[in-house]
Amino acid sequence: MLALETERLILRPWEEADAEECFRYAKDPRVGPMAGWPAHRSVEESRQIIREVLAVPETYAIVWKQTGLPIGAVGLNRSTRIAPGQDEAELGYWLGVPYWGRGIMPEAARRVLRRAFEDLGLERVWCAYYEGNEKSRRVQQKLGFRYVRTDENVPVPLLGEVRTDHVNLMTKADWAELSRANISYVAANARFNYRVCGILLSEGRILAMRDERSPYYYLPGGRVKLGETAEEAVRREIREELGFTPRILRPLWLNQGFFTEDVDKLRYHELCVYFLLDAEEPELLARGERFCLRERHHRHEFEWLAFDRLREAYFYPIFLKTEITRLPEHFTLRTELE
Repeated sequence: MLALETERLILRPWEEADAEECFRYAKDPRVGPMAGWPAHRSVEESRQIIREVLAVPETYAIVWKQTGLPIGAVGLNRSTRIAPGQDEAELGYWLGVPYWGRGIMPEAARRVLRRAFEDLGLERVWCAYYEGNEKSRRVQQKLGFRYVRTDENVPVPLLGEVRTDHVNLMTKADWAELSRANISYVAANARFNYRVCGILLSEGRILAMRDERSPYYYLPGGRVKLGETAEEAVRREIREELGFTPRILRPLWLNQGFFTEDVDKLRYHELCVYFLLDAEEPELLARGERFCLRERHHRHEFEWLAFDRLREAYFYPIFLKTEITRLPEHFTLRTELE
């Protein structure tokens, strides 16, 4: 089995020599029990589990490049309860607690999903999380899995109990759509993004949004895809998020942003084109001051924020709190440092 690589990680087969590092993280009761297995009790037990459970085809040690040491596991399991077919597999994973909150598991899992669909030719990859395992739920959301069903009274034999299991799915077609290349990459614990945002104004208010991943308000929009113009991108993003194709009135800013994101704590270098859009869409205005819409697996909350409220709100980008009342007449380059 060949090793796989991402920007920050090496995914390689487990070895018995990894037992001490495996035990370092698997002994923590916050790791295994959430996934349905007991915390490891000794280095020797970790060594035995490597031999009997982890050292199998398509199961990888997640190795942190900075140290060269394993910090978790990710893999594709065949012939499981939720993935019994020959052309499907179940994605499983765990990660040491010191590495939580850094976007490591989505990074590792995306590489394994690429292996599943592009190298192994699988048609479906399933993934599930037990009721209450919010970290695993968020990982699956970030990856783009979509909800299929909830199974009640599922046996967890290693812990001698039953649980509620939430089952999600990604198909080869889903992967193909998700894999259309966003202009975004991670290097040296920082991320570069090329984005577009739409500014929709009505009666002294601006349309803002947030979702289950974000505690703050932000503008409708998203990342530009390779080969896509900024104009095409903002129309596509608004169509996906709000259900209509907007008319672009004019571009306002190309903003060079340098900031640390409040949720994933990564340092960002972001180029974003801000467009003023025509908000006189009857269906949009008829939805009221607050409304919710779903985009694939995400639930978006939208709200029309009055300009004076915007100044006090937990909202990004910060510069818009003051600039919203003096929009430029010509396309303007600006820089925002945080």
